[in-house]
Amino acid sequence: MKKIIFFILTFILALLSISASVAMVQLVRNLSVTTREEISFLCGFIAYILVHFLLYKPVFAHVMAHELTHMFISALFGGKTKSLHVSREGGKVLVSKSNFLVSLAPYFFPLYAFAAALIYFIARDEYRVYVAFFVGAALSFHIALTLFSLTTKQSDLYEDSNIFFSLLFVFFMNIMVIALILSIVSQKVNYFQFLKDTAAGCWHIVRQAFVWGAEFLGKKKIP
Repeated sequence: MKKIIFFILTFILALLSISASVAMVQLVRNLSVTTREEISFLCGFIAYILVHFLLYKPVFAHVMAHELTHMFISALFGGKTKSLHVSREGGKVLVSKSNFLVSLAPYFFPLYAFAAALIYFIARDEYRVYVAFFVGAALSFHIALTLFSLTTKQSDLYEDSNIFFSLLFVFFMNIMVIALILSIVSQKVNYFQFLKDTAAGCWHIVRQAFVWGAEFLGKKKIP
């Protein structure tokens, strides 16, 4: 029964991922970087990329965020942390409650970027331009090091779900999260409109599939 449920969810996620990807491409193409906060965010994003590939990969900070995210999401479900180990070579946290959200959360929930975005949201206007730099850098940190970690075998992707569902879920949720953070930094990004575009795109794919199916079956009819 569990396999059937995950198969259905994987199919739905595939549709949502395609639609969200199209919506994100349109969002980025139509987004103009003009305000000081937007420029600062973009500079922070690029700055970390340069540091990551040219100078240093802060793996320990990534592992720490990874394990803390497991703890945080588990706590939301009423779980308690029994042990925590973090090092540059890797980390491990033992929690009393786990599910696929707890297992996959570190791959789509950018802990540092959300913390910086929260500070940006409550900061006074004159300080936001500086905070925006760290929001961009933290988001870039999450994306780069998540991709880096996925080049090695990650048990989180197998523990509470199958690999196909996990990768699709992580991909889809990252798009949702990135759009949300962009909407916080830039007033030009309407997150609710992005969600509507994603839902509309998904419905269009389903409707088109039915049209193609009907046309195919129609051609197969014997005269």
